[in-house]
Amino acid sequence: MLKMLKPTLSTGSVTTSKRFGDTTRGSRHERGYGTTWDKLRLRILARDCHLCQPCKAAHRLTAGRIVDHKTPKAEGGTDDPSNLQTICQACHTAKTAAESARGRRGGG
Repeated sequence: MLKMLKPTLSTGSVTTSKRFGDTTRGSRHERGYGTTWDKLRLRILARDCHLCQPCKAAHRLTAGRIVDHKTPKAEGGTDDPSNLQTICQACHTAKTAAESARGRRGGG
């Protein structure tokens, strides 16, 4: 009789938590981005027709793949759908840079 072996993936000397998690902030699940977030994210993408909302406000139609907090969680934002928007990578990068600069200056 043959024994079925389960395939394994070797990550070398890097542990899974260090490879896939943010050691400073914790894993996506520890930060509240588990199954519930995945479902909410799909709802927001559908609500926004997969269009970047900042681009749409500027009269540009751009596909968006990221669901972003309008007011960041670090600044008191929540996962309420009214605080979430679909956003493209370019807008997300610019928004994150502005939020980081604001955080370094101590503004809110």
